[in-house]
Amino acid sequence: MTVVAGGVLEIVNPATLEVVGTVATDDPAVAPARVAEAIEAQSRWAERTPAERAAALRKLSRLILARVDDIAATVMAETAKPRVEAYTTELFPALDSLAWLARNAPRLLAPERVRYTQPHLLHKRARMIYEPLGVVAVIAPWNFPFAIPFTQAAFAVAAGNAVVLKPSELTPLSGALVGSLFEEVGAPVTVLQGAGDVGAALVESPGIAKVVFTGSAEVGREVAAAAGARLVPVTLELGGKDPMLVLDDADLPRAVSGALWGSYLNCGQVCSGVERIYVEGALFDPFVEELARRTHELELGPLISEEQRTRVEGLVADAIARGARVVAGGSAPDRRGWFYEPTVLADVPTDARIQREETFGPVVTVQRVADERAAIAAANEGSFGLGASVWTRDRRRAAAVAPKLRAGTVWHNDHAYTYATAQASWGGRGESGFGRTHSKHGLYDLTAVKLVDRDSGRFNVPWWFPYDDGDSFRGALHAFYGRAYWRERRALLRLMRRYR
Repeated sequence: MTVVAGGVLEIVNPATLEVVGTVATDDPAVAPARVAEAIEAQSRWAERTPAERAAALRKLSRLILARVDDIAATVMAETAKPRVEAYTTELFPALDSLAWLARNAPRLLAPERVRYTQPHLLHKRARMIYEPLGVVAVIAPWNFPFAIPFTQAAFAVAAGNAVVLKPSELTPLSGALVGSLFEEVGAPVTVLQGAGDVGAALVESPGIAKVVFTGSAEVGREVAAAAGARLVPVTLELGGKDPMLVLDDADLPRAVSGALWGSYLNCGQVCSGVERIYVEGALFDPFVEELARRTHELELGPLISEEQRTRVEGLVADAIARGARVVAGGSAPDRRGWFYEPTVLADVPTDARIQREETFGPVVTVQRVADERAAIAAANEGSFGLGASVWTRDRRRAAAVAPKLRAGTVWHNDHAYTYATAQASWGGRGESGFGRTHSKHGLYDLTAVKLVDRDSGRFNVPWWFPYDDGDSFRGALHAFYGRAYWRERRALLRLMRRYR
């Protein structure tokens, strides 16, 4: 958690409530000047070839490997997440992105030949080229304060862009670390520190070519509206309320273990965390019993702030008041820090807020469903569509269910792990946002695609003036797209004469 006072962000560890550092805030008025500086830096960075940029990313990877413990310590100080999560959810995604981009970005960004197979265009040549957009604004969240801004910045600079990063005011130390690491290898990443007013000023600054925002759906709408007013494209990675479908042939111990991790990773503060579990038929009772038993054994880190814990408490209280059954947890422990017990709720009424609002805390609901079709229908309820998982021993069954789920990613017998695999696309539908990060699709989202045509000029263009009676083109339509070449041979001959 962070206290903002007198132009300074005072970072408080959410477990001990001790001050772990301070960061000076930037005046929102400086955002346009920073963007102007980034535009100048980007023009120089874009002159580097993709291979040269890849070499800088390899150097950056070596820097991170030499400092993994210091990076982990910074993240832990700001968030109080366990050390193993600092490595697995912060450093693995960062290093995997660098490795994948260094290997693949030069190839993916190389000019791509466009093959004209249409008979009337065989004399032409074309290629698609992938140009940098310019300056990309990255507005990052606090739940993965190193991995998310780092990977988004890495993809942006690999494509030849500059980045102006606005970290969350709750985790400014991790954000500053991201900026300094890129700076060491000469990549144009600038950091603006502050609260929402700084982010708003960044989005509205002249010269921003793209906004990549990760956060709540509510703020995402505001960002999209502000950017849209200037026709600036956005990628929105917003909230989630991921369902987990436990089918009747699932491996029960594995499904329970997966539910524990998917629901309670990072104290549940994960946009793609498991928040809803639908269990088919007779497996429901043993699943709930074992999930509750193992939940009681867990000890989690804290939520990021008092405000976040209060929100979780309110959602759980509302569900209980409406008839939900508390199977495990359900309250805040009597201890210092913003802790909340890992909680399992069963038989939650459909009108409870927790059924439709993102919890973003260590709480999961479990519902019994009659069959696979009912599980799919329940999973597709609501406005979010980030991820979903299917738990079954039958690979064909999982493959058949996946296309029926409204989600950006569907996992089989696992959940959410692909954020740490750079070649896998990441993004959602509905209130989970739009656009993609990671993968070739995330890389192309950070480029301007341009078609470059080449024509020797030796042939006349038959569709230029002066027009004929149109019969030759009418015949060509049937010949080219109806395969009526012999029937339309005379029309094709007339058309060929117009090329001379």
